[in-house]
Amino acid sequence: MGFGAVNIRAMLTKQFLDLDPNNVASALASDGVIAIEGALQPDAIAAIQNDVDQHRAGININGVTGVQFHKQFYLCHMLAVSRTFTQLVTHPKVLEITERVVGAQYRLKALRYYETFGLHHMQWHTDNKTDRGFAQIPGIIFIAYISDVDDGEFQYVRGSHAWSGEKAYNDYSDAFVDEKLSKDILSCKGRAGTMVIYDTYGIHRAKPVPRADFVRKSLFWQVDREIEHAEPILINPEFLGEIDRKTQRYLGFGLPTGYKIFPQSDVDTIPTSAVNIPDAMHLAKLAIKAKVKQLIGRP
Repeated sequence: MGFGAVNIRAMLTKQFLDLDPNNVASALASDGVIAIEGALQPDAIAAIQNDVDQHRAGININGVTGVQFHKQFYLCHMLAVSRTFTQLVTHPKVLEITERVVGAQYRLKALRYYETFGLHHMQWHTDNKTDRGFAQIPGIIFIAYISDVDDGEFQYVRGSHAWSGEKAYNDYSDAFVDEKLSKDILSCKGRAGTMVIYDTYGIHRAKPVPRADFVRKSLFWQVDREIEHAEPILINPEFLGEIDRKTQRYLGFGLPTGYKIFPQSDVDTIPTSAVNIPDAMHLAKLAIKAKVKQLIGRP
């Protein structure tokens, strides 16, 4: 696991490393979002993509693989398969920015590599929610583009983080946004390596793309102030080295999870186009074996 890891000092560009966390906090306070083009080094992008390619999918494999979820692909256990991603989310600069914006107490709430395909429609929404609905939990999200994004980009309603909490709901219709908020929509196009940081209270989406051959590749990790709940994560401890108590808390060591991992996938969430012939044949063999065992009464 962890193919093609890069030196931690070479992972982030000088432009990102020189960011003043106070300036990031100021941008998030005013607009709710900031985009930093060229934050990730090309070697880091290549290493992460290679790690994903090594763990995309498998049948009856005793390991970590991704899942298909309708018009998206997810690999959620990146801390178990990618040393480079693990070093990224625990990088001192990332934690410095997080602490300046969120406060001294924070926890990694969710993480994933994901691909969004054409014809996918994401509703405008906010991310300050739990599996029980709306929640008043301050937090931020980092998104990093692993592919060039000139369409299907992340979009954010500027300033919506300042008032969305008053509404106590998370989802907004296209019609409402088009009519009431269109002048405030920020579109974050960018080259691979661009990083977007945004307030979880803000209204946002991935812009729909009406082309079936489209794909956008991204990283996502969410951090917020509530430390008693998070999605369960798998970690390869080899990727961490020595970590202090603050990083242990950030990663959830010894803390409850309480949330189900997103997305909740099964065979029904696999689009027909994602099943190749060898996989389909293997699934058919498994189905035949199960039927034969049932007919002859074997367990």
